Amino acid sequence: MAPLNASTESKPTDVAAITLESWSQGFMMGALVIMIGMTLANMRRRNLLHKLILLELFLVLPNCVFIFFNPPVWGWYLSSTATLLITSWSLHNVVSWMKSKPFLEKRGRRIYIYTVVFAQLYWIVELYANFAYFNGGHGRLFNTTRPFEPLFRDPWWIFTTANLFWNIRYRYSLTLGQILRISPRFAVLLFSMCLSIVFIILEVLAVTPVLSVGGINPYWKFASVFKCFTDTVILDDFKSALDKLSHYRMNMINNVPFGSDHTGTGTHSRWYTMDQRPRAATSSSERAVLASTEHVEHLKTGRAETASSDKSRTVALPPAASIRGAIRHKDEGSVEFIEHA
Repeated sequence: MAPLNASTESKPTDVAAITLESWSQGFMMGALVIMIGMTLANMRRRNLLHKLILLELFLVLPNCVFIFFNPPVWGWYLSSTATLLITSWSLHNVVSWMKSKPFLEKRGRRIYIYTVVFAQLYWIVELYANFAYFNGGHGRLFNTTRPFEPLFRDPWWIFTTANLFWNIRYRYSLTLGQILRISPRFAVLLFSMCLSIVFIILEVLAVTPVLSVGGINPYWKFASVFKCFTDTVILDDFKSALDKLSHYRMNMINNVPFGSDHTGTGTHSRWYTMDQRPRAATSSSERAVLASTEHVEHLKTGRAETASSDKSRTVALPPAASIRGAIRHKDEGSVEFIEHA
């Protein structure tokens, strides 16, 4: 959120601080507008997860413009929009829980969501401290609670990222190279997850004496953007996306082509990845039927050609009546075949 050592009476006046804060707010605003458009274009109306992701993005928007106001509106607007921002952070954890739920056991799912709910007690105290700091000049409580903000916001996201990587490696036996070839979109999701954690670490260092940022902390904005981007780039839960990846990988291993063009001289196959779908098939079920039908026809054609070639290579044996020979019994009792030309 806001810097720890900002003025309690007015917004920062230093040119460098104002420039950095304005740029970071503009960056977050532009990224959110693009992600909202992506979500609206790809979401399904009756899907609750998609609606929550869209709501998560809209809740962050008002906090991106508080730099344009002057005191006393500046302090009230900053603290009011911080309430929406914190709500968006908590909603992001709920979205992460919904996306990771298929990978968790019943006990794990309960621990995940219950801890998210219990963390709201801290955010109630944090909101009061924020109002007191920016509107009344009482900064002691805010200076005490602010360093703990990442602890009550990001552990669930870090666990979600680690859990996803673990399932990719050990449950689906996929490598990063395979994911990049099959679905670049999913590779972008993993890269955004890693970037968000990098900026979370930088934010933790910035709210402590380890890293001095001169009163402005833009790192939480970068972390929020990349966390929201991971929700937007693939709207469905992680298991559904990974099941599709695994399906395409197995088709490639089994040499099942998607969108084969049969001609009189042979078969020309075009391989399609998860993000490159044949125009003739609009759904995954239609593509599966298309692939299965073409594969069976290809096998039938191959068997017919093999049978025809085997038949042409068969040696015609003469009938038994055409074999002319004589059997002569010798005194020793042996039998001898005599061929007549």
